[in-house]
Amino acid sequence: MVPISIKHLGIASGTLFLLLTSCYQAEHYQQITHQEFLSTHSYNIGQTSLTLIDAIRDRPLKVEVWYPTRDTTKSNITSEYPFKLPPTSRDAAFPTKKHPLILLSHGTGGNRIALMWLACELVGNGYVVASVDHFGNTLDNKIAENFVKIWDRPLDISFVIDELTTNAKWTAIIDSTSIGMAGFSLGGYTAIGLAGGVIDYKLLKEFSQTKEGKNEFNLPELGDISELITAEIISEGNTQVKLKDPRISAFVAMAPALGQGFSNPQQFANVNSPIFIIGAPYDRRTPVNTNARYYASLIPNSTYKELSERAGHYIFMNVAKQELRRNAPRIFKDDRSVARASIHQQVSKDILEFFDHELNTKSAIAW
Repeated sequence: MVPISIKHLGIASGTLFLLLTSCYQAEHYQQITHQEFLSTHSYNIGQTSLTLIDAIRDRPLKVEVWYPTRDTTKSNITSEYPFKLPPTSRDAAFPTKKHPLILLSHGTGGNRIALMWLACELVGNGYVVASVDHFGNTLDNKIAENFVKIWDRPLDISFVIDELTTNAKWTAIIDSTSIGMAGFSLGGYTAIGLAGGVIDYKLLKEFSQTKEGKNEFNLPELGDISELITAEIISEGNTQVKLKDPRISAFVAMAPALGQGFSNPQQFANVNSPIFIIGAPYDRRTPVNTNARYYASLIPNSTYKELSERAGHYIFMNVAKQELRRNAPRIFKDDRSVARASIHQQVSKDILEFFDHELNTKSAIAW
């Protein structure tokens, strides 16, 4: 039996701390081999972990980076994860050419591993992917105030870009002229903020007092956080208007949150890059009417797709192995008519087509 490690979960519920004192019992799941993955993808997956320090904001940031490789001789750690994922090669040899970079942003209370299914598909098709733990807003590090100081999230992504595009080790494999970003839930808002959307905290506070708002601001991790949106947070948040990062050329927002912090297209006047928004019709955490579909109605440069099946909010998270599905059904168990892996396959195809087109990566993806 392999102990479940909190850093591996990438899940958004504090109740799952119960899992940390239990054991993960393997099911009859056979992970595909490196060779099998390569038979349907252009590259295998290298994986490494970084710890960066943003000294200006006094924020330590854990970052997972996945990259194209041919080296499969190093240890594979994904077999220890409670998720169904292809194998990776820890600290594998780097490619000899530059590849486009995609940043990932997890949902509130999640972590950098939560969207690894998407990272693997992107890397297998020639992208470098970096995913950050947003300090104080992760499964194993909950700081109540950080759940409403959402301006720190876009700043985290920009800081990681700074670090990766000024470090000689990473500039050797990253094409800094070709950068995209994808986020889920609060990470979806993070993408929209980096694209130039300017949120109004006063609107968020007002929405939090409504029936729909009380649902959206009642988080599994902390309960009702609407009272944390104080006059000081509103004032400070509404001064954080320069979150746009022009180095990012294309954005994906999956089940984006905080849509009611926007009321008119003028708040998106600075958005001049394409945004691909994906909504889940049975999303009860961030309903499409007040979020994904609503964002699409306001953002002129957006493309919207709504999943056709009975897919809920957490459909965008990793496919869990049997034991984790049993212990965390709210997050990892879907409607019987829904096959999460199949939806991931289609969503990753759509996202790849979007990034390939918007970042013009055909020539950049080379060994």
